[in-house]
Parts: sequence; C-alpha cells; structure tokens
Amino acid sequence: MKKRSIALMAAAAMLMTGCGALSVGGDTVGESAAPAAEGAEGGESAAASSTGYPSKTVEVIVPFAAGGGADIATRLVCSYLEQDLGQTFVINNVSGGGGTIGLTNLVDADPDGYTIAYFSSTDSNGDILFDGVTYNKDSFAPVAQFSADPHIIVASNKSGITDVQSLIDAGQDGNTLWGIGGAWTHWDFLKMEFEEATGTNYKRLVFDGGVTAINNVASGDCAVATPFVSEALAQIESGNVKAIAVTSAERNSMAPDVPTLAESGIPELEGFESVMWRGFVAPAGTPEAELRALSDAIGRVCENEEFIQRAEEAGVTVEFMGYDDFKQYYEENHESVKSMIENADFE
Repeated sequence: MKKRSIALMAAAAMLMTGCGALSVGGDTVGESAAPAAEGAEGGESAAASSTGYPSKTVEVIVPFAAGGGADIATRLVCSYLEQDLGQTFVINNVSGGGGTIGLTNLVDADPDGYTIAYFSSTDSNGDILFDGVTYNKDSFAPVAQFSADPHIIVASNKSGITDVQSLIDAGQDGNTLWGIGGAWTHWDFLKMEFEEATGTNYKRLVFDGGVTAINNVASGDCAVATPFVSEALAQIESGNVKAIAVTSAERNSMAPDVPTLAESGIPELEGFESVMWRGFVAPAGTPEAELRALSDAIGRVCENEEFIQRAEEAGVTVEFMGYDDFKQYYEENHESVKSMIENADFE
C-alpha cells in the first residue's frame, strides 16, 4: 500500500478551503439551533452540576468541510448537547489531508475537555495511511460513539447482479468494478471484509464520494458500489440501480425492504456486519471526569426521540456507545483496521 503525502494535501487544502469557527446555530448547512432536548431544564444537566463541566464554550473540530455528512451529523448532535449541558458548542471546520489537518489541531490543543473532535472508523490509523502525520492512536482520548452508519450494496442494471449470490459469482475473476467513494476510508475496508469472507476479488475503482460512485453505477460504467443508505435512495427508487443488501446487522429503517448480508443464507456471511461508526474524541490526557460527563450527555441526546427523528431525516443511524465500551472498542477497531491496511495491496 502506498501512503498519500499529507504535505501535498495540506497545501491543496489551504488553497481550496479555509477553516472557520461557527456556532451550531450558524446557517452553513441551512440548520438553525435545535429546540431544547427532552428532559433538559434550561440550565445545568446532572452531568454539569456534578462535575462543573462544561463551564464555558466547547470547541468541536470537524476535520472536513462544512456541509458534508460529518459536519451535518456533528452539528445536529451538538445542537442538542448545547441544550442538555447549557453551554455553547462551536463548530470549527478544519478540512484537508483526509481529515488529518483537523485532527492534528486537536492533538495540539489543551487536554482540558474544551476541545473535542469528530472521529470515525479509520481515523486512529492516520499515521499508517498518510505520510507526515505526527499523531497515533494514543494521541486521542475516546469519548463516545453516537452513530453507526451502514452501507448499502447497489449494482448496475447492466451488470446482471441481482442478489448476493450473483454478486459473489461476479467476484471470482477479479474484473468486476467495485466503486469506492473515497480511498482509505471505511469504503475500502468494507470491500476487503466482504472479499475475505466470501473468497472474492473485485477491481477497486475510486471516486470522490458516494454520490459520484452511485451515479457511475446507474450509468453502467461501474458494476457495484457501496454508498451510505441515504445517498442511494433516490437512484434505487428511480429503478436506476439494484439494491442488493445492507451491511448492518439489522435492516435499515430508510430501506426496510432491502435485506442484510447476513440474511442472504450464505454461510460465510452469517453474522456479517460492517458499519462506519461516528463519534467524538478529545486530546490524550483529558481528565476522565470530563470525558464521562460528555459521554453521558451524548447518551441522553441519543435517547431523545426528536433527535432520533431528525438524525434519520439527515441519514444518520443513531447508535450510542458510552465511555467505557467505546474506549475498549476504539482499541479493538484500531487493531482490526491496522491489520487490513498492512495487508492491503492497493495503491
């Protein structure tokens, strides 16, 4: 596997995008601040009153541009955290370098609980994926997971792939094009997990996002892609692509008629699950009391019915994992992704 140069990407990022701090009530993505979360009483929550945290504004680094999926999900969560904890959460979009520029800013911040960052499945392995990255998995303190978004496997109508078995049959010769909506992201690792489970091999084709990938499947230029469910619905409903399966353990509420891979009846896929988790981390050394207080607040947000509805409308699958469980899962996920990276043969 060939690492990408972080220096070149950083230079490009500075030419193309800037970074700016915006409150979650800003109009960057057309969202206003959310109404008070259920159970919040206009002041301190139980977490804030018992620990004194937070007592001032919290900066939330989103290491991607405003308006994207990471930004929208983070703003939504933080709008409810503001109501629950009674403090402002300011979003700071620091894009570039596949997310590594923003995460570098995070690890350089004071570990006091007042700077946190959006984080997802492959981010702890940035030093393996990109040249020039100075942080590693121990540079971060996991806080909590708030979402686990499944992919949906879609096939071109021209491909002849209509179900999981025909998808496996098409992967025997290594020539079937499998669209990736971003190199070195969860898209890549889902493909590798499926290939390992089924003994298949597909030709990797990298696109600049899920929408581009599925559009190429719809046109017949690519046989298969694995966008997130929300990205695929329009093309599926129009009949332009064939929905094969979702990659979560259970069916997705946005596409309830699409079976899971585990439901395919293929023994090798029994229990198969591959989702891109989203969560928050702080700089290493942040006091555990602050991490737990924030995790508890995220848990309350994830139980809020109004938040759950808004998240579903935004294409975010809510799945909370609190501080203790997430801290253990963070380590396990890091090692799993690291192993796949080290064994990957793509450029």
